[in-house]
Amino acid sequence: PPSKPQHQPFPHTPPKYGAPKQYAKEESTAPLLDKHGKRFIQQVCGKFLFLGRAVDSTLLVTISAIAAQSANPTTDTLAQTKQLLDYIATQEDAVITYSASDMILNVHSDAGYLNESKARSLAGGHFFL
Repeated sequence: PPSKPQHQPFPHTPPKYGAPKQYAKEESTAPLLDKHGKRFIQQVCGKFLFLGRAVDSTLLVTISAIAAQSANPTTDTLAQTKQLLDYIATQEDAVITYSASDMILNVHSDAGYLNESKARSLAGGHFFL
């Protein structure tokens, strides 16, 4: 069972509605992890990357964000990793079911501003039948 039930895989930054400008999140000043903590984070990313690609695409953005920090992980990265593990344990197992039909390929795409550290943006798409 999860240490704390989670219904979002990654902590979010709430938007400041009505603010004239949105600023990028500050760089973390949390202490770096030792080599065992770094290895743990890399193992979690590697293990659940397959699950995200094969079955549960809701994990991919979170795994990507954590993996981007895995070269120099901090205690904040460890907390994000534990939140991901709690989210996976809280949610029901994802299932993909295919059935014959008159399929039409649909595409949804979107971009986000200031989603990633160092004021980077994120763009993505979702293709489905």
